[in-house]
Amino acid sequence: MLAWVVYESNGTIGRAPIGEGLQQWLKRSPEFNMDRVTAPLLVVASRKQILYNWEPYATLRYLNKPVDLLVLNSTEHVLTNPRVREASQGTNIDWFRFWLQEYEDPDPSKADQYRRWERLKQLQEANNKIVGHTLSNVAKDHQ
Repeated sequence: MLAWVVYESNGTIGRAPIGEGLQQWLKRSPEFNMDRVTAPLLVVASRKQILYNWEPYATLRYLNKPVDLLVLNSTEHVLTNPRVREASQGTNIDWFRFWLQEYEDPDPSKADQYRRWERLKQLQEANNKIVGHTLSNVAKDHQ
């Protein structure tokens, strides 16, 4: 396990998160920069992948950013089960249509999904006001 972590760290960040490499890790690692995320995020993971995807999901939740999690009832990386593939792709389509087109599928079985996403939209709007206010203050300071 340790060898994989070091290999993955070196390939992703350029150095292992040990000693001097830790500073580079803190600058480049997505998990340490989640405060910069401004777009809503849908995390889709199989049961086998959930541990690798938990950190960004939990961090964004902690930061009060719009994020949702879909855990697929599968251990496959390449989705070959038609029901699992439909759940993954269908939810992705619903997610993008909701955020980009403000469309909600009238299917009653998706009502809970859209209630969650409506709360996330309110959160996104509140975050946008904060970011907009901060950006306008920065712009005024530089005039």
